[in-house]
Amino acid sequence: MSLPSSTTRAAMAVSLLACAQAWAQSSDDTLPGFELERLETNMGRGSVLMGNGELMVPGGLSVNLLNHYQRLPLILNDGKRDLALVQNRVTTVLSASYGVLPWLELGAQVPIVLWQKGDDARLVGLAPLTAQGLSAPVIQARLGLLSRQQRKPVDLAADLSVGLPFGSQKALSGDAGTRFQARMTLGTTVGWIQPSLEAGVLFRPAIPLATPEGAADYGISAEAHLGATVSTLGKSQRGELTLRATLGSQVSVDLLGGVRFPLLAGFDAFVMGGPGIGGALGTPLFRVLAGVAFRSEPPPKISFINEKDDQEFQLSMAQPSAVFEEKPVQPTSTWQLNALARQENPEQAQQGPRPYQPGPYDKILFRGELRFAQGSASIPPVVPLLDKAAQQFFDKVKAGVIYVEAHSDSEASDWSDMTVSVQRAQAVRRYLIYQGVPPEQVKIRPFGTDWPVSPKPATEEEHQLNRRVDVIVVNTLTASTTPP
Repeated sequence: MSLPSSTTRAAMAVSLLACAQAWAQSSDDTLPGFELERLETNMGRGSVLMGNGELMVPGGLSVNLLNHYQRLPLILNDGKRDLALVQNRVTTVLSASYGVLPWLELGAQVPIVLWQKGDDARLVGLAPLTAQGLSAPVIQARLGLLSRQQRKPVDLAADLSVGLPFGSQKALSGDAGTRFQARMTLGTTVGWIQPSLEAGVLFRPAIPLATPEGAADYGISAEAHLGATVSTLGKSQRGELTLRATLGSQVSVDLLGGVRFPLLAGFDAFVMGGPGIGGALGTPLFRVLAGVAFRSEPPPKISFINEKDDQEFQLSMAQPSAVFEEKPVQPTSTWQLNALARQENPEQAQQGPRPYQPGPYDKILFRGELRFAQGSASIPPVVPLLDKAAQQFFDKVKAGVIYVEAHSDSEASDWSDMTVSVQRAQAVRRYLIYQGVPPEQVKIRPFGTDWPVSPKPATEEEHQLNRRVDVIVVNTLTASTTPP
């Protein structure tokens, strides 16, 4: 909220106006240019205004288009009157971020002042501001220091950004020189809540102030920035609440809350708003933000494997230690019927690993199938079937497990057939872990070509049936979760 009557702000305003008058005597009758905007947006993962310590995975892309309205961001007082130099201001910010390495993400944003209007500055001998102008572009590098994907307790990232001196000073959208910022962002997940904290420092060219000798530029000034965000998780509508404070020669605080909701695959829309409090120039009475965000990234790579504890990578296809004693009546699956059609020895069929069959205390909550192109193990960024499997796991499983059983067609050699089935199982497992499923509760079982749905495929449809991954969500009520 603007406080033009405060002593600090009034002194700043008088000095700023005096400086403008001094400048007018030697050049033109306008205010010395500086960047009025104090709000920062987030370029990558996290909320609209703050990161959460996570990085985009390599190859991941995030693009945001944000529109921003401010009410009364600049009120000056010359000791006689209040001058709302900027009453209304509308800006747009286009930002993008790209995952380069597991520990490095690069981003950039371009703000533009679309329209602004205020009182007639000629009342105090100043030229009116221009209505539009380019703001200072920003480039940023985000470095990952800690990651929960590596089983660390929190996500921690460091941001280093540079604001280029290309903004329009006549539109109050550009500093006289380069600005630098460094900050740390920390985040974690507590149930369905994701809190994050931010602390940093901004070095920017100081606004020239008037002295008895004339206008003087005091060089670089520093501001401390602090922030906290709480956002909800989920696939549907999500809430965000952000508190940000700027500590410098003046203090300003922004409190913004809003909602974020999905549109098409990969697209989100968001709306936020809230008041500004403090005496710093550029602190509005309130702000409203609205826009769309697009994010596309491949499933993250597995960064931690504990074969002793998890035991989901069964690449050696070891013999089971005990033979499961089946019930007299068991559901018959397609692969069992095909085994009989090939006249396989039933005793031999039980010796090696075989697809999941429910035990006496197992309850299948979800079963689905993904199909793959020949030789491929890639899945799209959004897979509704896997999202549904993860949701069933969260909603209904008490002591459960998700089995990921991967198969391949006769795509090359026996070795490559097994390899591609392993890669398919790993891709699905990574996706489920990224959705929040605990790693120890996702078991992968690659079978290669051992259990085809179509033993002698003649059509492409039959080949696709063999290039599949079965995803089974099981609620196991016994102590053991080992499949037969």
